Amino acid sequence: MPCKGIHEVPAGPVEFPELVYSFVICDEKTVMIDAGVANSVMDVSFLDKIDYIVLTHIHLDHIGLLPDIISNYKPKIIIKEGYTKFLEEPRKINDDARKVLGDLVDIYGEVNPVKGEYLEVKGGEKIKIGNNTMEIISTPGHSRHHISVFVDGVLYSGDSVGGRYNGVPYVTTPPPLDLQEYRRSLSLQLSLRPRLIGLSHGGFVQSSHLEEVMKILENGKKPKIEIGGIAESILEKHLDINYTELEEKRRKKN
Repeated sequence: MPCKGIHEVPAGPVEFPELVYSFVICDEKTVMIDAGVANSVMDVSFLDKIDYIVLTHIHLDHIGLLPDIISNYKPKIIIKEGYTKFLEEPRKINDDARKVLGDLVDIYGEVNPVKGEYLEVKGGEKIKIGNNTMEIISTPGHSRHHISVFVDGVLYSGDSVGGRYNGVPYVTTPPPLDLQEYRRSLSLQLSLRPRLIGLSHGGFVQSSHLEEVMKILENGKKPKIEIGGIAESILEKHLDINYTELEEKRRKKN
């Protein structure tokens, strides 16, 4: 049976399945957004096809299961222009992840080479997927090559507008952060007035999240987010990385 509607799919490791979410948009074409970690618990067996997989960016926790998805479904891979080569030979992705994340890479798993049919985008493209149109938006800051997806009033923002767990918002600002671009991309997405946001780190949330993250960028401090167990330890490491970089860029600005 064809899938219907929109779905958030936990795509993190067994230690923290909700660490990262992939999203599925079901129309005449089926679209998946991001591919979780390599050691993912993600289950997409409810899908009989995937026509497109959009990579919001190529950090290790968003592309790990891509080889399996390509093997099983053979979708077109939508990626920012100029970055296909890093998936075909992912050594730099894995090395950079190890420098930033340290031993978290052992939990998530490294990325394997990805061969497939790539569709490189600049931002501004509109792709008809049936009753709806998928708009690609260039949203650098978190990474130079970051893109977001806007479909039927729902913004799939990757890591460009922060994350949220247990109702607590936070910024996704790891090195090498471009704070000015991050702020600009956040403002751009705020101007879209989305009715719903799909956060890679948090799932579907209300659009008021955008204003909250904008305030955090200016003077917010690292929050305490209590989710318990090893998941909380993993999240705490990410928060340390994000807020250390944010504070560094704030100091340089001043």
